[in-house]
Amino acid sequence: MKALQIASFGKPSEVVELAELPDPSPAAGELLVAVEAAPINPSDLLLVRGTYGLRPALPARLGNEGVGRVVEVGAGVDPARVGERVLLLPGQIQNTWAERAVVPEGDAVTVDGSADPLQLAMIGVNPMTARLVLSDYSELKADAWVLQNSANSAVGRYLVDLARLAGLRTINIVRREEAAEQLRADGVPNVLVSGPDLLDQVGALLGGEQLGLIVDALGGSQAGELSALLRPGGKVVAYSALTGQPPTLPVPALIFRDISLHGFWLHTWLTSAPRTVIESGYRELAGLVADGTLSAPVEASYPIDQFREAISRSDRFRRAGKILFTF
Repeated sequence: MKALQIASFGKPSEVVELAELPDPSPAAGELLVAVEAAPINPSDLLLVRGTYGLRPALPARLGNEGVGRVVEVGAGVDPARVGERVLLLPGQIQNTWAERAVVPEGDAVTVDGSADPLQLAMIGVNPMTARLVLSDYSELKADAWVLQNSANSAVGRYLVDLARLAGLRTINIVRREEAAEQLRADGVPNVLVSGPDLLDQVGALLGGEQLGLIVDALGGSQAGELSALLRPGGKVVAYSALTGQPPTLPVPALIFRDISLHGFWLHTWLTSAPRTVIESGYRELAGLVADGTLSAPVEASYPIDQFREAISRSDRFRRAGKILFTF
């Protein structure tokens, strides 16, 4: 089978290799899945560079989420699962950028066989990140305000939709007017472009109310500056640092207003939450994707043989959506 892997860490367009590997077989308690689609996430490219929170032994397979069909089961697994479409949950094993993937039975959640495989393939990382950031850090009542930057990212798109379902109001910040125009055209509310007057723009939208939560994907000082508009005891949750700078909070916010800064990493939740909670959470998201409630823009999909073009395109700063491999 064809699979993507690395023998050394470095620039993704240079170190990722297409390998021809023996066809795998599932052991007891495992499934063999024919992968249909798998996205390229920023975390995948960080792993390739050697700068992610996980650093696998080399050579290492790649790909942290996807969707496919069960084609074979190991001992102890119900043979009726053959033919099911399953969501491949993210975890420590990287293996979805391949024609076949062997996974533990518990890491494959059955999903709608008729839904869009590209949308299903993206459930594992980004929408669950958005869901947990909204639910696990603040008790947000209906009509509470949530502010996020990088609102045009996949996490940002999912966060807007999940917040709407929860009855929350969002303020959505981007760094380019072009991105703002696209979000507005897609019906995203309260879109602002960062600039020197951002604090005033956000304050005008709030109309005297206070933010309930700030979700930061950029790092640097922006979220700290906007924390002046958080309610006392409010939280800033950082799930990325696209600027390469650590997020910061002003000392007065930290001491006098009890504003706190939290980092979120999906891997921590996946390795600590009860399995029943993880599976039910993904089933809920899969249902929202299947009925069209949740989706994220897809810019392009590529066969695995065109991996260099796919990775280079995914690594660009300005994109209109996700890049995926299809099989």
